[in-house]
Amino acid sequence: MLGRPSKKRKSEKSKRKREIKKMKLVFLHSSDTHGYLLPTDYQNDGEYNAPFGLSRVASAIKAEKAKWGAEHVVVTDAGDCLQGSPLAAYAHGSGDLKNLDRFTAAYNAVGYDVRCLGNHDFNFGQSYMTNYVDNNQAPFVNCNILDAETHMPALGREYVILERSGVKIGVIGITTQYIPHWEAADRIKGLEFKSAFEQVNKLAKKLKPQVDVLAVLYHGGFESDIEDGHATEPHNGENEGYRILTEIPEVDVMLTGHQHRRLNVVKDGKPCVQPGYRGEAIAEVVLDLDKTEDGYKVKSAESTLIDTKDYDSDPELAQIVQPLDRATQKWLDQPIVHLDEPAPIEDANKGRIEGAPFINLLQQMQLYFTGADLSATAVMNDVAKGFGKTVTMRDILLNYPYANQLVKVRLTGKELRHIVEHTATFLRKDEDGSIHFIDRYLKPKPELYHFDVFYPLEYEADLSKPAGHRLTKLKLHGKDIQDDQVYHLAVNNYRANGGGFYPEYSLDKIEMSLDKDYVQMFREYLTEADVHVDTKKYYRFY
Repeated sequence: MLGRPSKKRKSEKSKRKREIKKMKLVFLHSSDTHGYLLPTDYQNDGEYNAPFGLSRVASAIKAEKAKWGAEHVVVTDAGDCLQGSPLAAYAHGSGDLKNLDRFTAAYNAVGYDVRCLGNHDFNFGQSYMTNYVDNNQAPFVNCNILDAETHMPALGREYVILERSGVKIGVIGITTQYIPHWEAADRIKGLEFKSAFEQVNKLAKKLKPQVDVLAVLYHGGFESDIEDGHATEPHNGENEGYRILTEIPEVDVMLTGHQHRRLNVVKDGKPCVQPGYRGEAIAEVVLDLDKTEDGYKVKSAESTLIDTKDYDSDPELAQIVQPLDRATQKWLDQPIVHLDEPAPIEDANKGRIEGAPFINLLQQMQLYFTGADLSATAVMNDVAKGFGKTVTMRDILLNYPYANQLVKVRLTGKELRHIVEHTATFLRKDEDGSIHFIDRYLKPKPELYHFDVFYPLEYEADLSKPAGHRLTKLKLHGKDIQDDQVYHLAVNNYRANGGGFYPEYSLDKIEMSLDKDYVQMFREYLTEADVHVDTKKYYRFY
């Protein structure tokens, strides 16, 4: 005769039953590593102690995955991997796909479950990008970049459904639709870019009934403040995260990138994260799930940013990258030219406001290749130091790390005036007379690469006057700019295509586009042109 179960056995059975009904699901998320595979910024050979890098990301992810258990974790990445670092530039510039294979293998070593592409992943063309995608172990998801003929997803699939301990997780992938405003036409030929919001809105309604948790993996950011909804930038479609968050109720989690923000917010129960730049952090989202008759439901959510500086470089990934890294360091130290005099920029922000010989040299190069009347450029790197008398590839890439192209645009004097007036809105003057950039371009993400200066345009702006009416001087070669006269301006394609929310630029005003990137141009200009470093200051803000 069997006896009754003991109270202890009843309690254990009841406890197991309760545990089955509860589940923790964890997302570990990276984005915008920009080819910084090892903890170095490549300013100096032999220094590998920078507080960022994919190898630190890998260590942090592996540690957190071990902590929670693989059956509870989904690992994601939101793109911008192929471009940005000197190592990424060498991998592409070498022309050897074996270097891209090694580069790709480093990302495979992280152990991602699902990924999406970023806008900078298009910088080297579709063939290079497709090779990278095809050799990744994790699936790529993208529902808003379509084949222009078939209108089907051109890069990966619309979404994936993963399972962790019986929980079904849907991940929709999207990329900012604004890529055609930045990329050369040949790099996006045959592709159709749709609104991220519209595509997710349609897909979420279809996918949510099939899954317990729905996440959006988005290489894009937030156009409005997450807390109060006020606009933080023009609503032009580049970033649509706020609309997705607030207008699509089926979405449970937002895993984002693109703006390089350190974002960690739970809004109305929905986590929204973005882990900064170059692998400085990973975002961790922890969902508490309860089992119901209809499946698992999110009971509560937490999120945090985990700084990768507290983790050592992952030895497996570092070993994969080492041969590519050594070749990169050797390539960076190749002397390209010896200048008669240096072209420094002692401090990036001071140079932006007051001018610097390096900025003039960059402008001279743009005029050399385009034959334009005048040139516009921004200081592209906050650690830019300009050139000494000996210029190496390392100097070029540290001062201009972006794979932009140079174009020439046609503008009237009136349109040019509006553009220059726009740059004056970046600045404010304190009571003591000191001049600074306004917070809009410093927070939540520094965006001073949007601040252009002009050469050899002579201009002055009185910052005490209303925006749009600050210019008190605007001359070219000693003559006032005339509103109805046509001028030809050399500028990078990012700006000419609309990057930075400038007025007046449009695609129909582009007269010519050079099929060279800035590394190629610098190398040619410094070695072939009669280079004279211009130390004159052409503009003044007061």
